[in-house]
Amino acid sequence: MRSSTLLLSVLSVTLLSSCGGSVLPPLPNGEQTVTGILKAAELSAVRRGSHIIEQEGVDVYYAESSLINLREYQTKRVTLRGNFEHNTNPEDLPVLVAESVVDVEETSIEHVLSIIGVTIETPVQWKLAKREGKYQFHLEEDTDEALLVVWQEDGELLPDGGIPIVVDATRATRFIDDLSGTHIVSVKRKDKILHLQFSPGTRANADRLYEDFIEVLNSVELKSATTDDPDVSFGTGSLGVPCGGSAGILCPEGSFCDVQSFDDNVGKCRKL
Repeated sequence: MRSSTLLLSVLSVTLLSSCGGSVLPPLPNGEQTVTGILKAAELSAVRRGSHIIEQEGVDVYYAESSLINLREYQTKRVTLRGNFEHNTNPEDLPVLVAESVVDVEETSIEHVLSIIGVTIETPVQWKLAKREGKYQFHLEEDTDEALLVVWQEDGELLPDGGIPIVVDATRATRFIDDLSGTHIVSVKRKDKILHLQFSPGTRANADRLYEDFIEVLNSVELKSATTDDPDVSFGTGSLGVPCGGSAGILCPEGSFCDVQSFDDNVGKCRKL
């Protein structure tokens, strides 16, 4: 309730500023609790705030803290407790000086695509299904048109004409269709070419989805393919792949996590 009241105040400031007004509402006094997705803010020598708090796709507050390492919670939905202060420019978004983390909710999930030897992290709202030999990710409210499609095919050479990039320290190329906004990333593997096709279409939040897609690309890990498990693993470990760790990755039924690093609690899934 407190954060909603403050958001209305911030919107009021924006309207006043656009009309030439300069009256700024006072910030709420005392300790406040705010929930949102925490994102790294652009570096600035004059503006306060190392991070941005996003609510429903809108940047609403800056955040900073000398007590908490906010970088540990980037891209997660967090509930922070602290006090609000005006930014360097009082007409900019206010700053939450965070003193504690009340709650943390994972906003991404790891998928182990064991057949093609790929591990990938996507937002939890992207639902995975295997269709026509390809891995398709759909938004919860959109089951007809795939947002991301991942597949692999035989090949020795990357397609010509793309923009050279690197995915998991491996040569890749990216094609962009300016008309449709579709991105196709192709990654060179041994005797194989991995493809990731991102198609935001005309969705209203296409820019935000593109930011998520960049995070997905950064999460890609290329491993050796395995035929031990014929089906995709939804956020859990398949046989022979890492398990445990800080993410608490589980193994399929009929196997156990053979911990090999007790410092990190990381192991590999083995058959019982």
